[in-house]
Amino acid sequence: MKGFREVEGTIFDIDETAIHDGPGVRMTVYLKGCPLSCAWCHSPESQSPEPEVVWYQTRCIKCGACVNACPEGLRMLGIIAPEERARCTMCGACIEACPARAREICGRTVTAGKVAAQAERLRPFFAHTGGGVTLTGGEPTAQPDFAHAIAHLCRRAGVHVALETCGYAPWQTIERLAEAVDLWLYDMKLPDSAAHEQYTGAPNERIIENLRALIDSGADVIVRVPLIPGINDDDETIRAIARLVTELGADRIDLLPFNPATGGKYSWLGLPDPMPDATRQSAERIAELQAICAECGLAVE
Repeated sequence: MKGFREVEGTIFDIDETAIHDGPGVRMTVYLKGCPLSCAWCHSPESQSPEPEVVWYQTRCIKCGACVNACPEGLRMLGIIAPEERARCTMCGACIEACPARAREICGRTVTAGKVAAQAERLRPFFAHTGGGVTLTGGEPTAQPDFAHAIAHLCRRAGVHVALETCGYAPWQTIERLAEAVDLWLYDMKLPDSAAHEQYTGAPNERIIENLRALIDSGADVIVRVPLIPGINDDDETIRAIARLVTELGADRIDLLPFNPATGGKYSWLGLPDPMPDATRQSAERIAELQAICAECGLAVE
């Protein structure tokens, strides 16, 4: 049986200076794979659990070096077409051949020990800022053994561990992770199950029950609501979310403004931006929605 340090998983990025993923300055670890398919996903490169080739269109000089280098004969500039992706072996020949660095493999396999060792080196910095490590994605619970191993190793090293989750996982997975997670950043997107399934691909009953059980267990939880223009940023929906999470026993909520800049990530995968006209909510609008949450008895982060 593998020890915690040998457990492997797939990540697509690590940010050592994140400031919006829990208290203090954080080392945020982005895990690949997610069970939901949110219409507004801010990280489309995180959805697939497997590594994939991405293409940065703004860097491409259309020289054709990638096409000439491909041993599988994928004759295509830019992103590989969906019907051709099965032929790609992720050999990296096109990436090495590109003089403009317009291609990259998004996703790499690492051990929990390597991630934890990187966090341990930052421990003095965490101590100074009140920070730590945050596991996010994608969805960390989609790689439960890997996420648990990182969290266990970090906690054992005295590093604070936060985990951001959509909550769509078996309760047994969340319960096991709770043994090694100090703070849960728990997404609540829509209170109505039918609407939740329409926009994310899954109903929300499991998410709600997991949140209830997590709070009942005594876990430290902050509910986070990604505000999506025209979908859940109206007064009625935010009031319904606030009342729901209050009934479940939550006492803190964080409203996350929409980030229109992430729409450009869709071009990396050859996909259209699903919300090209959406804009960030104004500071005044955020304050109005925060006031609604406060009226429901929630502390607003």
